[in-house]
Amino acid sequence: MGIRFLRPLLFSFFLIGVLSGGCLSAQQVSPEPESDAAELSVTANRYVHEILPYWQHRLHLEDWTVFILMARPDDLRSGTLGNIHWDMDKKTATIRVMDASGYKASPAADILKDMEVTVVHELVHLELASLPVSDADRSNQEYAIDNLTDALLQSKP
Repeated sequence: MGIRFLRPLLFSFFLIGVLSGGCLSAQQVSPEPESDAAELSVTANRYVHEILPYWQHRLHLEDWTVFILMARPDDLRSGTLGNIHWDMDKKTATIRVMDASGYKASPAADILKDMEVTVVHELVHLELASLPVSDADRSNQEYAIDNLTDALLQSKP
């Protein structure tokens, strides 16, 4: 069997696992380097939607309705991999995560790990949304959120 035959077969098994409630980790996804960009985008989209409930639960944000949208790099502020916008009254939020197409020559597993970091980082912003932050304190807040995100990800089972 050639790689061209196996790739769609492996991708199908991945989708069956995700759709049947199996848990996917970034380490489990390792498409061939020449894998189709469209397949990676689909995989990444499913992955971020699969990990969202886990992180909402860990951060006690289950009462929020959170949407994730995949975004082109041009749709994000320069130098960022995502953002979040929320409505406190409605308890809704939308996280934008840079699509896999925005990553240059990175292994799929690294891209998915990076996307998970982005999702957790943005959810931490949501957790802290009720705290007042002045423009002068934004960089300090980002630093703290980065540290909290790292700690959360390191404590993941």
